[in-house]
Amino acid sequence: MRRLVTLIPLMFCTPMAFAAVPVNIHVPPNVQACTRAQPCPVAILSPGYGLSGSDYSFVTRNLNRMGYLVVALQDSSGGIELDRDAPIRKQLQAMARVASRSISTVIDGTAVRYPQFDWRHLLLVGHSLGGDSSAQFSADNPSRVSSFISLDSRRVALPRSAGIHVLTIRASDTTADPGVLPNKKERGYYGTCVVHIKGSRHKDMQDAGSEQLKAKIVSAIDTFLAPAQHPKYACDRDSKLE
Repeated sequence: MRRLVTLIPLMFCTPMAFAAVPVNIHVPPNVQACTRAQPCPVAILSPGYGLSGSDYSFVTRNLNRMGYLVVALQDSSGGIELDRDAPIRKQLQAMARVASRSISTVIDGTAVRYPQFDWRHLLLVGHSLGGDSSAQFSADNPSRVSSFISLDSRRVALPRSAGIHVLTIRASDTTADPGVLPNKKERGYYGTCVVHIKGSRHKDMQDAGSEQLKAKIVSAIDTFLAPAQHPKYACDRDSKLE
């Protein structure tokens, strides 16, 4: 896995006025086989609040192995800090809207450098706030997204679209806000995959989590995305940490 670090300029509609978006670009080992005629897939990875894209190396390695170019944002909050004395939900939703624009800018800035990859059918992966920002991007740019993996995002509604295949992996110690998760009827209609890992904690869905938890997350992702070139978007079973 070859990693490149870059900064993508981004104009924020916040008091920050202007900031650069740091990203790590992880090139798959089969990059020589990727061409404009037969482009390889792209995954955009967004971290949780207070974390960076580098904190999900177990996900990045797995996606690289499957042939994905992984573009990992190093921040999903746009440098904005939460006010713990104010309503958290609205703050996180506002951050997700800013981060959606950040994702768009990163994609546009990176695509010109890697034309041998498929930028028209993106996989979005996000944990917590990163999942919320990915869900917001999917709502803002539905034609650019083909699939979305949410690691226990809780504030922004997951896509309800026949054109976007969704896997959401749920922790045991959190509850999503009303309307975020599709109901049973919607899951059947859109094919949304909801996988519960009993005994798992929201904050552990990253490199610092247990090896068992990470293995179960990777298993769910593998089941969802296999085979790599033409995923079946199958749903793994619920599981439990021992």
